[in-house]
Amino acid sequence: MNIPIVKFRPMTLEENIETIKWAFFEDNGDLSVHTFTVHYFEELADLDINGPKDFIYKKIEEVVTKEYNNYIERIKSESKKYNNIWKQYNDKYFNELSKFFGTSFPKSLNIIDATVGLIPVFPRYLDEFSFSISTGVKDWKLVETTAHETLHFMWFEKWKRLHPETPRRHYDSPFIEWKYSEMVTDPILNNKPFDEMFEFKEHGYDSFYELHDDGELVMDKLRDIYSSDDSIEVKIEKGYLYLQNYLKNEDIKKI
Repeated sequence: MNIPIVKFRPMTLEENIETIKWAFFEDNGDLSVHTFTVHYFEELADLDINGPKDFIYKKIEEVVTKEYNNYIERIKSESKKYNNIWKQYNDKYFNELSKFFGTSFPKSLNIIDATVGLIPVFPRYLDEFSFSISTGVKDWKLVETTAHETLHFMWFEKWKRLHPETPRRHYDSPFIEWKYSEMVTDPILNNKPFDEMFEFKEHGYDSFYELHDDGELVMDKLRDIYSSDDSIEVKIEKGYLYLQNYLKNEDIKKI
């Protein structure tokens, strides 16, 4: 069983700029990435998203560079703080995660790269086994975010074995495979053994908790599936089938 280590490090200025360039032009959808970005960097709020990209990129570079240079010492100190907080969970969590899914991280994966910068949302990069987080997050949120993102890495390792036919593109928004992966963090992390390991209460995107199926919350249906004594393979398949049927029925209702 391979147990990698999450290592938090300061984002470089270039990485921070590129992240904000992506976030500014990202379609809001379920994530509201653009909205969060212009709230985080208020100097970008007056920019027309449909305006000349060269002008917008230049403005983003100016704004992020100024803020980054002002906060670089904080970025460095909080990267160290985040490492100290997470290290007490790292081995225990990944060991339990591997047992839960009946699989492991790739043998070649020794470090999960976690970059710390001035960012409004916390993107993950499945193919690189890395994610990003902002400065200023509370201790519990640091632990929740790290557990949440690294769970996704393990989830898709398992998913690739169960559904090798799934196109890579479907691991991201807006596809059902992505939605499912985001919804199951609640029933997984709020159940044993993880609910006994952490002090936070896992909560996915607010929009997922607004979904109803014949008067019952869809999230409650998924919780029922994942709290059963079935194997993880059966739970994953049952949940996937349920969500497919639910979304199909919703589409029919709209028609």
